[in-house]
Amino acid sequence: MPILKPGKEPSNPRNYRPIVLTSCLCKILEKMVNKRLIYYLETNKIFSPFQSGFRQGRSTVDNLLALETEMRNAFLRRQHTVAIFFDIEKAYDRSWRYGILRDLYDSNLRGNLPIFIENFLKLRKFRVKIGNELSDFFTQEEGVPQGSVLSVTLFALKINDFLKQLPPSVKGFLYVDDLYISCTGDNMHFIERQLQLAVNKIRQWSTFNGFTFSTDKTSCIHFCRQRRLHPEPEILLEGQLINVVNEIKFLGVTFDKKLTFKPHVMKLRKKLDKTLNILKVISNTSWGASRTSLLRVYRASILSKIDYGCVIYGSARQSVLKRLDPIHHSALRLCSGAFRTSPVESLYVECCEPSLDHRRRILTLHYYFKILSLPGHPFFNYKESQFILRLQRARPSVIPSFFTRASELLRTLNLEDLQVIPILKHHLTPWKSHGLRFLNPFKTFDKANTAPEVYQQLFADHRDVYHNFIPIFTDGSKSSLSTSFACVFSNSTLSFQIHSSSSIFTAEITAILHALSEISSGPPDNFIIYSDSLSTLESMTSLNRFSHPLTFNILELHDRLTTKGFAILFCWIPSHVGISGNELADNLARSATNSLNSPVPVNDVKRYVKSILHSKWQAQWDLKNTNKLQSIKRLIDCWPSLPIRKLDTILTRLRIGHTRFTHRHLLLGEPAPLCTACQCQMTVLHILIECQQFNHQRIRCFHSSSITLKDILHKDPHPQLFTFLRMIGFYSLI
Repeated sequence: MPILKPGKEPSNPRNYRPIVLTSCLCKILEKMVNKRLIYYLETNKIFSPFQSGFRQGRSTVDNLLALETEMRNAFLRRQHTVAIFFDIEKAYDRSWRYGILRDLYDSNLRGNLPIFIENFLKLRKFRVKIGNELSDFFTQEEGVPQGSVLSVTLFALKINDFLKQLPPSVKGFLYVDDLYISCTGDNMHFIERQLQLAVNKIRQWSTFNGFTFSTDKTSCIHFCRQRRLHPEPEILLEGQLINVVNEIKFLGVTFDKKLTFKPHVMKLRKKLDKTLNILKVISNTSWGASRTSLLRVYRASILSKIDYGCVIYGSARQSVLKRLDPIHHSALRLCSGAFRTSPVESLYVECCEPSLDHRRRILTLHYYFKILSLPGHPFFNYKESQFILRLQRARPSVIPSFFTRASELLRTLNLEDLQVIPILKHHLTPWKSHGLRFLNPFKTFDKANTAPEVYQQLFADHRDVYHNFIPIFTDGSKSSLSTSFACVFSNSTLSFQIHSSSSIFTAEITAILHALSEISSGPPDNFIIYSDSLSTLESMTSLNRFSHPLTFNILELHDRLTTKGFAILFCWIPSHVGISGNELADNLARSATNSLNSPVPVNDVKRYVKSILHSKWQAQWDLKNTNKLQSIKRLIDCWPSLPIRKLDTILTRLRIGHTRFTHRHLLLGEPAPLCTACQCQMTVLHILIECQQFNHQRIRCFHSSSITLKDILHKDPHPQLFTFLRMIGFYSLI
């Protein structure tokens, strides 16, 4: 299927991207083969750590981070950095098939898998479909099919050797066919020589492997903040000078030579202005979509674009980043139906959507801890040198790199000592079934309708059957201040507190892991581990890429113990039904005092970071004593919206305290409206609560003349609110 490239002329056939349509069965088979191929390539470390494309745990942001970090450190050292961004012509269509098979052979791949790939690539026929018309069949002599599951892996393998051509002084990063090289130094002539040497080697390698670089689209940019005159780099590719530009778009983010990110923010703002029209069309305050639907559209179509790359371009000055705030505020006003004069703090709380600066802090720490959880990441062990840190203290006006910014955030939130459990990718072979089975003798009984004595008798019967197995009881506990676990053995117990950011799931699974570790030091025997966490046991039966990292540790330790002669079973038991071992484990877990300095899963850390920053947001909101919404909505959480858009809009404006009747004068430059009876300024508080001329209607609807705004406009608004507004003639004026 020919798909037109964005922004290209549709009359030129070269501007179409051919996407292969194959059957679902074919794609499933390709996915199975691809999973095994990736497992082999990753476990044998065939892929370069600087290749980020289509690898588990990696993303385009890795390449953006590498470029931004090098630029920031170069600016700090007052050096020059020159980067070349290559464009490969028809990269997928011109991939050398024999070269792919040779690379598979050089990777020591033998047997049916490379034979399948050879048959997969050769004698491929295709035809083009436009509308309902099909062309004749053509034979594809070279290249890999675009849109195929296997193609990206095979192409990444083929282009992987690109980075091996670079001299030590030149850095390079790949995201499939998006690649760049860079060199940093004090002397421009040295940088030119090193880059020219690298380009010559790359050109020689590409010619041998059948790739062609586009000299028109390949660009060079000189990153420098020095004001004195200095020559621009002159580097040749295919006998032509590579274009030197002031800014370039790389993987969706525009980099300028001063690294201000102002061009990126301005282009993003212009793009989002058009997307905002979607919300304007469907957000009519009388018949528009519900607030829930509008917020979903906003998060999917606008907020996702703002979030992309924000951990990188978020290093820009605040004056630049604030240009995106009007988009955020306008969207929240459209989603909630709030009046145009509504304070932005009220918009954030009413929509339960934080500021963009708050989101950037969350995403920065999430990405930082993600790096710490991936041992194969090129920045896994990266730390700023003491020289860089001293320079940063001496030159505070220079914007620091990502890792310095993240470290400052961690220091502010007191999270410097938090350790993350590394995720071992491709730990399990994809061609074998993994997972442990567990016993559940109570599955036919409903806990809500079953007496504890019944469970106790069932457990006694179960123990009669498995009397040869030594019982071990494990349990976890979590409170607002701590997380802990306990293990109860036949002649001993142990209990520990773990980091408070750990979830109850982590506590339960840590208890099982420690029980296995404890028995591994003794002689082989028969053991049965009892846990009241069904989700933990189920996670051990169906392992996938979303499994808890400690689950794989349990499986590995279980296999090791089994080979030594241990027989280990797992069993689920209901909690709080009087089973003595479980009750003891529960009490020990709740009263644990000894601390265990253990790392935390990255998903738990992310939730913890989000909760800490939410608490800081809540603390800031508590100080907004003059805000009208703060007297009604003390806690920041999501309140349900009304199903009728008109009523939901009225309720939102009343809660915020800004309506068309009370605040339109701010837009028109008119004096504020006055109450004819009380001769004071008309406000929502005065109309709903204070004005004496509405006492009769107030008593009739609310059955009281001394009602508060919180009583009327809280999470569940008063059922007579809109009746009261109609009776006093204020309904149509809001």
